[in-house]
Formats: sequence, C-alpha cells, structure tokens
Amino acid sequence: MADRFPSPFDIETPPGAEGWERLYAYSSLFSEERRDYEEGGFWFQDGVHWPEALSPWDAALFEMAISALGQYNTRHYLVPPAYGVDYRILNGYVYLSPVPAPVEDIEGRVPQFMERAGFYFGNWNRLYDDWLVKVRALVQEMTDLEIAPLPEMEDMEVITSGAGRGSGDHLMRTYHALLDRAMTLWQYHFEFLNLGYAAYLDFFGFCKAAWPSIPDLAIAKMVAGVDVDLFRPDDELKKLARQAVASGIADRFASRDVEQTCQLLKADDAGQAWIAQWDAACEPWFNFSTGSGFYHSDKIWIQNVEVPFGYIADYIDKVASGADLDRPVAALHAERDRVVSEYRDLLATDEDRAAFDAKLGLSRTVFPYVENHNFYVEHWAHSVIWRKMRAFGEVLQGAGFIAEVDDIFLLRRYEVSEALFDYYSAW
Repeated sequence: MADRFPSPFDIETPPGAEGWERLYAYSSLFSEERRDYEEGGFWFQDGVHWPEALSPWDAALFEMAISALGQYNTRHYLVPPAYGVDYRILNGYVYLSPVPAPVEDIEGRVPQFMERAGFYFGNWNRLYDDWLVKVRALVQEMTDLEIAPLPEMEDMEVITSGAGRGSGDHLMRTYHALLDRAMTLWQYHFEFLNLGYAAYLDFFGFCKAAWPSIPDLAIAKMVAGVDVDLFRPDDELKKLARQAVASGIADRFASRDVEQTCQLLKADDAGQAWIAQWDAACEPWFNFSTGSGFYHSDKIWIQNVEVPFGYIADYIDKVASGADLDRPVAALHAERDRVVSEYRDLLATDEDRAAFDAKLGLSRTVFPYVENHNFYVEHWAHSVIWRKMRAFGEVLQGAGFIAEVDDIFLLRRYEVSEALFDYYSAW
C-alpha cells in the first residue's frame, strides 16, 4: 500500500474525456514545469463548493474566487501562518492546496496582521454597513448592463448625439464590464470573510483549551440565534404561504402546477394581491440557487418558479395543519444564554472570563457577515451573472456562433471575448 495519496500526475483520464485540458486555462492545470512543487503539496478536492465538474466559463468564477482568497491572506491582511490556497483543475474537478507562509516570515507578519485585522475588528459594524451598500450597488451595476444583438444600422440618435461610438463598441465593453464586476465581487467577498472565520476560530480555540471535552455544537450554540439575510428567501416563502391560507386561496396551489395556479390566482382580488406580494419578494430574495451558486446549471428560484412554488405548497399544508413556521428564535436565545452562562461559570479567574466575553462578543459581531455574504455573492450576484451570460449566449446563437444559448458556458472567458470580437469585426 502506498504511504501517500496518489500523485495528480498519476490520475488517469476517464474514457471519453480525452483532451479535457483544452477546456481550462493553462495556469489552472497541473504541469510538468511545476511538477516538483505540485507533488510536494497536499491537494484535496473541494466537493463542498464545486461537487461537479466545471464547465469552462464557470471556471472563471472559481479562479476569481480562489485568487481573491489568497490575495487577502497574503497581500491585504498578512495572515501570519497562511498565504491562502493554490488551485488546480483535474478532469474537470477542483483541487485546492493550502499554502503556508515561510516559517522565517511568520513572526514579522504578526504585528502587521494585528494592525490591519485590528482596524477591521474595531470598526466592523461601520465597515460592514458600507459593504452592504457596495455589494448592492455592484449587483445593480451588473443588472443594468444592456446586451443586445448588433443592429442592421445605428439609430440616428447615435449620429446626432455625436457619441462617436456605437453598438459594437458597447457590446464588447459590456462583456468586459461584466468580467470586471465579477472580479470586484470576489474582492468584496473576501474583504471580511477570512477575518470572520479567524474570529470564530479564535473563540473556538479558547473554548477547546478551557474545556477540552466541550462539544463543537455547544460552541456553535453560543453564537446562534442571530437574524441574518440568508434566511430571508425562506422567510418570504413562509409569508406567502400564510397569506395564501389567510386569504382563502390555499386550494389554488393544490395542483402544484405553476401555470394552472397562476391562472387561478389572477381570477380575483385575493389572488392578485398574493401575486403582488410574490413580485415584491422576488427581487432580490428569489435570486436564490438550488445549488452552491457556482454552476450555471443550478436552478435559480426567480427563473424556475416551480421550485419556490413547490416549497410554498408544502408550507401551505403545514400552516393549514396548524404548524408554526417561525424559527424558534426565543428558544435559541434561551439555550444560547444557558450554555454561555454554564461554561462561563466554570472559568477560574476574572481574566479568563474577560477574555471569554471579548472573544464571544467578537464572534457574535462577525457572525452576520459570515452567514449573509453567501446570499449576496453566490446566490444573488451569481444569479445576475448567469442571466447576463445567457444574454450574450442569445447574441452568439442568433449570429450562428453556437447552437444553444447555454453553449456559451462551453467557452472559456477569453474565448467569449474572441467570439464577440469576431461577431463585432464581421458586422
């Protein structure tokens, strides 16, 4: 039996997948030039974020994400022991490898990390409020991008306004603008995330040192019960279910057929009021993926309404049976406070209790971002990106470049630019 995991260079290509390497950027592949380095690392498949093989364009968001992670660790905050993670694609699947900082550099990085991370921890709430404004504005910028086929001729207004540039220029700039904003999105993503995890791990480590047998769940309970935006999509479904029952239209969801249900809802004021409530919830809360958000093939609620309609029908049945759909927030708070009090009382000194209070307080401060970022980035923003890419796919399909709209995701990000330029130059 081998005393180590197999080398990535020994992994065989499955039959029928020969030539898969051409689907991805050269820098994302294991290579002979880097063999010594790559065989010396510990590579693991990230099946949490990327459980399936990546299509070529989807790999762009993966590459942006992991690059931003490493930059924040290495260049922004100077996390003392860690540079971040390196990444590769093998047979279409994502592999990561932790990159430690050189041992001789760790001590010198500590004061810089303390200063930089300390600024964020000391100003967390203000900076997080600013982050919400930034990320919402960025999503709106992507939403506002207009994508259309090149016209037979430019509108007269292009001439009379003296614009000096036309539809072809706009099309090319719009694709590049989408890529630029996707990269900015992932910069924003890691502005807080690793610091948030660091704060929780610091608290986690304190608890394990103080009480070696403490269950992981008990530590998690101490920061539980915080209301976060990540729960809003599900909360909106519950509100819609309650409204359906309260307004006497619950039976219209019995067929679980979206088209039939919508026709029945349009028939009277009660149904139309429900539709208005649905429309109000859709943006932004139903920009929600059925998967990790990293695959264009994942269903988005707002575009695949049979998914949320199915959940609503289930909730209607529960409401009708008398079930309480509310999260037991009060019970969570009571359990949280009980666990905190019991463990805190076990600490022997005022100094230990003060350290515990400070670390717990910081963990609770950072917790909303750690939870919320997932909705704003992987769900909402990525939903917009997939829609915009399909709009480019419609352009290329109409011009005869691809057979199906989603074939655009079989192109690498810079190949899309080349195809659009071909279309632009031929126009």
